[in-house]
Amino acid sequence: MTTATSKVREWHDARLEAAQQRLRESSGQTDTLEALREIVTGLLGCEQIGLFTVDHGKSRLFWSFGIDAQHHETLESFPGFVLEHVMQGEFQLVEAAGRQRGNDSSRSLQVFLPIRMDGRTLAVLVMVKLLPQKIGFDESDFQLFNLISNKTGRALFDSDSHARAARKDG
Repeated sequence: MTTATSKVREWHDARLEAAQQRLRESSGQTDTLEALREIVTGLLGCEQIGLFTVDHGKSRLFWSFGIDAQHHETLESFPGFVLEHVMQGEFQLVEAAGRQRGNDSSRSLQVFLPIRMDGRTLAVLVMVKLLPQKIGFDESDFQLFNLISNKTGRALFDSDSHARAARKDG
């Protein structure tokens, strides 16, 4: 393995470890949402995020950072999104046409990431707009997707977790 490849791997491992630690240290729903925002903006390079709860095939915006909450009240506001895949635990990448900025048009990837607990999808995290320098995703990003998908559901939606956090804070 070359030195450059080794350094890239170490950087990827450090990103994953930082995200794991931040999620482990979060206490309660509010802190977990802040941890998600930090991970998605800082490590995945996305500046617009929405978390949608899903119940009986209906979705509603639960929390957001940087997106137009009136325009994106439900997952159905995203063209090309297929709920069935995400409900089965698969993340989706959808290429969306970008807005005209000056003379150049940009394309953007939207990510639909299931938030799971006990084998069920309880919510969908949507990453709407990547930072300009972020041109795509690599293997370490996919590892971060898996971490978020499988490790945040309990902290966000398990009432026992909320009770423990309240006792810890009180």
